[in-house]
Amino acid sequence: MDATGKGMRVMRLILPYPVSANRYWRIWRNRAVRSAQAEAYRETVRRIAQEAGEMPSEGSVAVRLRLIPKANKDGSASKTVIDLDNALKVALDALQGIAYHNDRQVRRIAAEYGSEPKQGGGLAVEIEELEMEQTDAAGEGWDFIGQDGWDV
Repeated sequence: MDATGKGMRVMRLILPYPVSANRYWRIWRNRAVRSAQAEAYRETVRRIAQEAGEMPSEGSVAVRLRLIPKANKDGSASKTVIDLDNALKVALDALQGIAYHNDRQVRRIAAEYGSEPKQGGGLAVEIEELEMEQTDAAGEGWDFIGQDGWDV
């Protein structure tokens, strides 16, 4: 709950299977730009969020993703699957300006492969607004391993 006693907002969306990260970005005039496929995917994500009545979060958020495998004709999971980290990159970029204003608002990320294949696959996404205290990982007793003298 937040300071007003209201629950924190959670946005849940089922998105199409993500575009491959290899097809998402293109180099144009020595700059990385989104491809036509990437722009089409972002537009689809925007439309789905808009139809659900969702607006971008203003504060810090946690993002959870479940990549739903594509099903073969016999119902089994396709062996061709996008890497989870690439699905994450594509999804986080596509959600920027839709679920949150800037990806700097993302303070926690969890991603996993789903077990039940679906025709065409998909991506289940949950974006949860975080309270300020929830964004301080060092205050939660996490152990950080790094260089001596790092103040985390």
